[in-house]
Amino acid sequence: MTTTEARLLNLTERVPQASPHDDIDKVRFYDLGMRRSALMAYKRPSDRIMANVRDGMTDLVEVGFNTGLLSLHVAGKLPDLAVSGVEENQNLVDVAEDNLTLAVWANSAGDVEFEMAKLNRLPFPDDSADIVFSFSSLHRWRRPVETLKECARICKPGGVVIIEDMNRHAEEGHITFILQFVKEGGDEFMRSLQAAYTRDEAAELLKEAGLADWQVVEEDLGLVISSRPLEPVST
Repeated sequence: MTTTEARLLNLTERVPQASPHDDIDKVRFYDLGMRRSALMAYKRPSDRIMANVRDGMTDLVEVGFNTGLLSLHVAGKLPDLAVSGVEENQNLVDVAEDNLTLAVWANSAGDVEFEMAKLNRLPFPDDSADIVFSFSSLHRWRRPVETLKECARICKPGGVVIIEDMNRHAEEGHITFILQFVKEGGDEFMRSLQAAYTRDEAAELLKEAGLADWQVVEEDLGLVISSRPLEPVST
């Protein structure tokens, strides 16, 4: 599929991905591409987390860490905080562990731990995380309503949940802009976009989870879901 053909995919209805990241070699190729070209893509979610860190915070949890890049990036900026990541796809866990090993060899600052577990059964006690975050993962959650409930359960009173993912109904200009950079990954990007939620769909998930007071904000290509109003991110 060419990038032009990918752009013509119908984004009206959501099309869940049947078996995302089911090939370890493709996951490694995906990870390499992200490490080479996606630092700016991680900058805004990283800055958003940093803007919402408060004195006395100790523990951050990433739900659906993909190949671990955001957790590693955030941990490098917050070496005094523990960052734990949970993922339920074995191939993603394996590649993330490789990235963590490289970070250790490079003497990177940061306290990071990755774990494989069901996202709808997070292996953390109630009220144990100061910031629960997720980036580019919501669209492949198998049980999104249950996982949202889990995010709320483990977040401390006074903490915050921040979930960012693509918006299937983003403006075409934003989609076209991204396609200029992903090149041979254009078809995979569009498949992921097809599996993403719209603002109204995300709000409905929150309602089903009993979290209707949470916020859903459209931002360029993405959606930002949060358990409370967030501190602004400087540009």
